[in-house]
Formats: sequence, structure tokens, C-alpha cells
Amino acid sequence: MSRVHHILIIDDCHLVLQDTLSAYEVVYMPTITEAELEVELVKATILIMRSKLRLTKEWIDRAPILELVGRLGSGMDNIDVVYAEQRGIKCLNAPEGNSNAVAEQTIGMMIGLLANVSRSSRQVRNGVWDRKGNQGKELKNLCVGIIGYGNVGSALARLLQVFGCKVLAYDKFKVGFGDEYAEEVSLERLKSEADLVSLHVPLNEFSHEMINQSFISEMEKPFYVLNLARGFVVKISDIISGLKEGKILGAALDVLPNENILNCGDDEQKELNYLSENEDVIVTPHIGGLTEDSYKLLAEVLAEKINNWIKK
Repeated sequence: MSRVHHILIIDDCHLVLQDTLSAYEVVYMPTITEAELEVELVKATILIMRSKLRLTKEWIDRAPILELVGRLGSGMDNIDVVYAEQRGIKCLNAPEGNSNAVAEQTIGMMIGLLANVSRSSRQVRNGVWDRKGNQGKELKNLCVGIIGYGNVGSALARLLQVFGCKVLAYDKFKVGFGDEYAEEVSLERLKSEADLVSLHVPLNEFSHEMINQSFISEMEKPFYVLNLARGFVVKISDIISGLKEGKILGAALDVLPNENILNCGDDEQKELNYLSENEDVIVTPHIGGLTEDSYKLLAEVLAEKINNWIKK
């Protein structure tokens, strides 16, 4: 492992990241172009990024001395981690940095759905004052099913404790994780009891479109669904069908399969229009982990991990 590192940062980040890594050569280019990236990658031993680039095999092959990739966030689905590791390149992320931020937004969206905040706010703006029609439900008397009990899922369970609601958690890749905040259950049990389903899983072959028509029909009762993971974890057309049929009572989506909403295909545009106009749907622009606090914490966490890796 080289001791003199050339660190290339290609997305905006908190200044603390550069300060912490100041013992090394740091090139900060948050507005880098593809042509510039091609030149800079040749010199980089460490690449720090967020979502600007899909780090494919082709890009990795343009980085002959790259030793580490650090992602300022949790999801690694825009990085070809398998190929990078085959090349001997270490891949790090910082899921601890924004887990509380995502968990807090999830709570906000839950309350927003249950209290009809979005619907009633729209109505008031249109001159409608309907108290009875917007009568809500209390989280205290409901069951929350968390799918994915990593940093965000477990943070959400801790925050939910104050509400006194029942919390069930399922994780395909973990066992023995049940704790004082959530009861570990099978997916079948979660489907039989949950009133709200909150998704906090990485995008992979198992989670791709896991919330589809089959999943929805297997839910024992009408439910609310919240996706603050990745857009492709749900099948949007099936979510819409569930809303129309009344099996899904409301949906909160912080992520979409195509987040470039100015460049949607015809079907994607129709789906987005439906979601935007439906009063039982909340759509936000992938801001779940984006707070002033997490912006700094992500940088601190990743910088510490990189320093620890270098010193090994």
C-alpha cells in the first residue's frame, strides 16, 4: 500500500473531510467534467464520491493506481464493488453518518401520512377546511414493520420507542438482532401484523422491486408503505395499483427509480403525475439523509475510516 496518497474528491463535501486528510495531497473537484475525471483518475490512489458518477468497470480501469473508493453515504449501488475488490481496491462507505437523519425523516413521513398532513394542507390552500374528513390515526396503536435492520432500521426502531407502538423487524441477512426496540420476525409474520411497512435495505438482487403486487396482496390488512432506501426497491406501477385498490392506504417515497424527473419516459411521467396528484402520497427529492448535521457527520465518519485504513 502506498504511503503517499493522491486523494480525488469529485462531489461536494463538508470542509472537515479535506481538513482531516490534509496530510495527503487532496484535489477537490466537485464540478469535475468527464474529460477532467479521465485525467485525474490516472493519478488518484483514493477516490471520494457520492452520486455524481456510476463507477463502472470502465471507469475503474481508467484508474491504474487506485487503492480505495470512499462513498459519502450508505448505498454502494452506483459502484461496481465486486470488480473493484477483484482489482484489490478497498471500498468504504459511511452509513453511520446519515442514519439518524433518515430515521427522523421516516418518522416525519409516518406522522404526515397518519395525520393527513399533506392532504389537508393541499385542501386548505384550495380553500377547503375539512376537519372530520382528515381525521387521523395515532402511531401508538399501530404496528410498524421495518424491513432492513442496519444503521437506519435500528435508528428508526429506537426513535419509535417513544411512541409506544409495536415494532417488528425483518432482515434477510441477519439473525439474532432483536432487541429492546424491535422484535425480530419472519417476513411472513411482518406481513400478517404490520400497519406500516418501512423499507431500509440496500439495493441488490433480493431487494429489487421487492414491494410488488405479490408482496402487496400477501399483506394481511391495508397498510402504509414508506421507501427511504432506493427507488428500485418498490415497483411504482404496483404501488399505484395498490393505492387505487385501497390495499395501500398511503405511500411516502423519498426515492424514485428515475430521480431525473425532467427526463422521464412516458410511463414514468404518468406514474409521477399520479403520485404527485394523489393526496395520500408524499414524494420528497431524496432528502432523507440530507441535513446540515449529516453533511458534516458523513465527512467525519468517512475521513476517520480512510485514515484508519491508511495507517494499517
